[in-house]
Amino acid sequence: MPYQEKNGRWRACRMIAGERKTKFFNTKAEAKKWEVEQTRAEWHEAPTPTVSLLDFCTAYLKHVEERFSHKTFNEKKLACKHVLAVVHPDQTVQDITINQATAVMQSVARESSGYAVNKTRKNLAAMWEWGKTFYSLPSVNPFRESKRLPADATPRYVPSEQDFWKVYEACEDPRDKTLLLFLLHTAARIQEAFRLVWPDIDFERQQIRLGTRKTATGGMEYAWVPMTSELAEALKKHREQSKTLNVFVAQRTGQVLTHRQHFMPRVCEAAGVTPFGFHAIRHLSATILAHAGLDLPSIQVILRHHNPTTTARYIKSLGVQANVIDAIFSDKKRGAKVTSFGTSK
Repeated sequence: MPYQEKNGRWRACRMIAGERKTKFFNTKAEAKKWEVEQTRAEWHEAPTPTVSLLDFCTAYLKHVEERFSHKTFNEKKLACKHVLAVVHPDQTVQDITINQATAVMQSVARESSGYAVNKTRKNLAAMWEWGKTFYSLPSVNPFRESKRLPADATPRYVPSEQDFWKVYEACEDPRDKTLLLFLLHTAARIQEAFRLVWPDIDFERQQIRLGTRKTATGGMEYAWVPMTSELAEALKKHREQSKTLNVFVAQRTGQVLTHRQHFMPRVCEAAGVTPFGFHAIRHLSATILAHAGLDLPSIQVILRHHNPTTTARYIKSLGVQANVIDAIFSDKKRGAKVTSFGTSK
């Protein structure tokens, strides 16, 4: 699937028989057409190569590091360590069996909980699915076929609205307040905020374009989401002071952000509240919408748990318009307590 670079051009990418080719185009349509036209015959009918487990894990982690957060990368890296501790690094990855995958899970179970086992299973299964596209792995996913272990669900901590606004007020820099308001009113992921550029904000139509790589291929996908009036005003003030293409940047250097791992713990401590992270704000947004009476299908649309095309169709069919979300967030009194349920992802 083609994805757009920061310079606006579209990168087409295709892997056939272990050989990867990329090409740049001015439009997504041109890039997609090139990908479809690439065949093994075009590449001289190269035989499907074999690849060792170690090389496969290395390639996958490089892919993850380029496209996902540090937290996700570390989870995937740990999963790779688990499989390499059981399966010989030189073994051909195409030959991994369900019994070997099960042995990996049993090894993790001896050291940790059922929850950790299932997380490892999920990450390794995702790696195999990626390998189907780029390394022609067998259709049967041995990690997905391995047995899932019972695990006690760990309740996710979701802050109250009161605690959120305490943290908001504890921010000394107005730019930090704008970031927190943006996350609350859009239910955006933090990486979506970091890659946001000013052309993604349509003040006239009062909407924001968010891009994510949380897709099967890791390619960028976009969706337009409504922008509340309060957020629009905050972003307009923020734009007056901004001198960069990206909306949210490092305050001292102006460089594009990839993470701010110390910010939330520090500001939560300053506010005197139980620490919570950026992603917890996404859950808080869902909680606010649920308590305001918005139905679950609509909330799932706002959270964009489906691909952008489906999301756009759902927004139209369910009538989730900007004025609905605007009314919900504008109606909320800062400091009102909300009971958290933490069921969204």
